[in-house]
Amino acid sequence: MINIAFVDCETTHLDAEIGEAWEVAVILRRQEDGRTTDTEYVWQFAINEAAADPEALRIGRYQERHVVDPDWGAAFTGPGPIVPCSRTSVIEAITGLLSGAVLVGSNPSFDDRFLRKLLGPGSAQWHYRPYDIVQLAAAKVSVQAAGPLPWSSRALSRAVGVEPPADDVAHTALGDARWARDVYDAVTGRPRFALPTEDNSLHAADQLARIAGELADARRELAASDAAIERARRLASRWAVLRAYGGAATELRTALDGPS
Repeated sequence: MINIAFVDCETTHLDAEIGEAWEVAVILRRQEDGRTTDTEYVWQFAINEAAADPEALRIGRYQERHVVDPDWGAAFTGPGPIVPCSRTSVIEAITGLLSGAVLVGSNPSFDDRFLRKLLGPGSAQWHYRPYDIVQLAAAKVSVQAAGPLPWSSRALSRAVGVEPPADDVAHTALGDARWARDVYDAVTGRPRFALPTEDNSLHAADQLARIAGELADARRELAASDAAIERARRLASRWAVLRAYGGAATELRTALDGPS
């Protein structure tokens, strides 16, 4: 079964070409040992505040909630204790978690754009078609009942039996990712798979450790491959030289050894 990633980003601007993500939440749903689990991850990043849109920061309550020291680069901020991290290590962790997954969110194409910018070229290894909970809910209640465009995400959420996040939870990456997960489950009729907070924190740590180990193995395999390729290049160069000059050397030796 393919993994599902319920995602949300809090950003410094509505335009990904101008702004950047400062908070990213992923709830990864996967099959493990015959059971389905949801594991929550939240990270925050140091940003250039001078380039940020003040209104975007206000909506996400950046000044109240941002905890990353500029010297850290990034931090794992939940569930569980805050753990300072390098920006590179977090990018590698998110890339590994989302690889092969289907993204689900509220307007996930918005998150897709910011994630691509954050992770860098070639890192967007998730499924090419993200799914919007607003469209899923509209399909559930019927497009006619959803009314004219643009559809209200909060109204459609209530229409499928899910109360939208309260003001102190809305526009937090994890709060909105949980909302996307709950609407998806209500639409599809699936049971909830969330782990208790303590178990979830330990599970997240285990998964990050596993991903870090896989990345280390991949680096070692890449280094071995690079060494083999370099040796092949050297041998190919020597072979080319022998092919080019071997015949001339044989003729010279024959001339020197033969009659004058």
